[in-house]
Amino acid sequence: MKVETSLNAIFTSKTRAKLVNIFFTSPQEIYYVRQLVRDTGEEINSVRRELSNLAKINLILPEARGNRLYYIPNQKHHLFPILLALAYKSLPFCEALGKAQLVVAAYSFLLGLNKNQDKIDIVVVGDLSTKTVELAMKSEETRRGHEINYMVMDKEELRLRQNKRDPFLVDFFLSSPVVIMGSPQILTDN
Repeated sequence: MKVETSLNAIFTSKTRAKLVNIFFTSPQEIYYVRQLVRDTGEEINSVRRELSNLAKINLILPEARGNRLYYIPNQKHHLFPILLALAYKSLPFCEALGKAQLVVAAYSFLLGLNKNQDKIDIVVVGDLSTKTVELAMKSEETRRGHEINYMVMDKEELRLRQNKRDPFLVDFFLSSPVVIMGSPQILTDN
């Protein structure tokens, strides 16, 4: 039996699930209603209703500019980091990495702030083929429009790098990364 990880399994409204996915996989973007109607493929009244529901709980913030009403995710909302991680789980690159033991992403990467820096964006732990990981990352690089810096290792290499205090890993884990898939317990297992 396949475990359902999509937002559709959690939210009762298909439109709301699509909106959360759009807002939280590109949290720096601002959106207007017609754009969201096109992106979701849903009816305008359904989109407006769900935008109103999300705005009522301050999950998204409306902003009037000229004759258009724009929306942006509220990064100060207590559910923001949780929905950010949840939305990423349903992206194709995460689905392709489904057999990984752990996928951890830098919080700034999830926010869309890391672009072509020397810092690691994603750490993948597991026995995955190089080709699988490369294809997954290429799909996300295409979606984002820039290169992603990532590390892939098995559990033993992770332990070895932790014990040697690898500067790349230390820097990465000091940046408040978010677990996208798997259990963070792998990081503390001996």
